Amino acid sequence: MNPRSVLDHWRDSGELNDAGYRQALLDLGLAPDAGRWRILAERLLLVGGVLCLLAGTLMLFASNWLAWPRLARVGVAEAGWLALLAWAYLAKPQGFAKRWALFAVGTMSGIWLAVIGQAYQTGADVWQLFAVWAALALPWALIAHFVPLWGLWIVIVSVGLQLWLPHAPWRAPISAFSPFEDTNLPLIVFWLAALAAVEWKRAAQAHWSERILPRLLGFGVGVLLTIPACLIAAGEHARAYGERTPGSDALILCVWLASLVAAIWFSLWRRDLFLLALPLFSVWAAVLSGILGRGNSSALLFPVAILAVGGLGGIGWFVHDRHRQWQAPAAKAAVVEVAP
Repeated sequence: MNPRSVLDHWRDSGELNDAGYRQALLDLGLAPDAGRWRILAERLLLVGGVLCLLAGTLMLFASNWLAWPRLARVGVAEAGWLALLAWAYLAKPQGFAKRWALFAVGTMSGIWLAVIGQAYQTGADVWQLFAVWAALALPWALIAHFVPLWGLWIVIVSVGLQLWLPHAPWRAPISAFSPFEDTNLPLIVFWLAALAAVEWKRAAQAHWSERILPRLLGFGVGVLLTIPACLIAAGEHARAYGERTPGSDALILCVWLASLVAAIWFSLWRRDLFLLALPLFSVWAAVLSGILGRGNSSALLFPVAILAVGGLGGIGWFVHDRHRQWQAPAAKAAVVEVAP
C-alpha cells in the first residue's frame, strides 16, 4: 500500500486528526508544491495541445475538402503524419511528450486512411477502415506502453467489431441458435481478453490512473451483459429482440449469473472496489427491472423507490466495509514498520 492510502486509512479511522494528516503529507512530500503544480500545468497544456491539433486537422480537411485536389488532401495528411512521427522520434525517450506524440501518430493514421478512402472512393467497408487503422496503431501502442493509446486502440477495435457484426460469417448459425443473435459476442470476448491482458500486466496496487482502463472494460462488459438480463427480468426481451427459441432466456440468465460469480471472485481477489461494485449494481438493476416489469408500476412506485434506495445503501455499506477490511492489514504493517 502506498503512504497516501495509509494516511487516508488512519484519518478515516480517527487515529490521525486533520492537522496531523496535513503535516504528514508535508513531511512525506505528498502535498502538492510549486514544482508539482508546474509539472501538472505543463502536462495539461501538452495534452490539450495534442487534442486541439488533432481536432484542428479534422476541421482543416472538412473546410477545404472541395477546394483541394485529391493529391493535395492525401499529401497534407501524410505530411502531418510524418511531422508527428518526427516529433515522437525527437522527443525524450520514455518522456510524457513522447507518449502523447505516439498517441497523435496513432490517431493521425486513422485520419490519413479516412482521407485516402474518401478522396479515391476505394469502396471498402467502414469496418475495414477500422481494421487497418487498428493494425497501424498497434505498433505505436506496443512501443509507447501508454494507457490512453491502448484505450484508443481498444476503441478502434471495438468499433470495427461492431461494424463487422452484420458481415460476420458465423452470424447465420448463431441466428439459427438465436439466444445471442443481437448480442455482439466477439466484442464481449475481446473486452474480456483485453481486461485479462491489462490485469496481467498491471499490479493490483498500481496507481489509480493505470486502473482506469481495466475498470472501463469491466464496466462495458457489465453493461452488455446486464441489459439483456434486465429485459428478461422485465419480460421485455421478446419485444426488444423479437422471437426467440425456448430456453434462450434461461441460457442468457445463466451466462449473466456465471459472469456475476466470476466478477465477484475476481474483484475480491484483486481487491478492486470498483469492479466489486459492478456485479452488485447489475443485480440491483435486474431486481428492480423484474419488479417493475411484472407488476403495476404505479402501485409499486413507492415500495420500489424504497427498495432502490435501500439497495444502493446496502451496496455502499458493503463496499465501504470491504475497503476498511482491505486497508487495515496494510495500515498495521505500516505502523510496525515506522515504530521505533
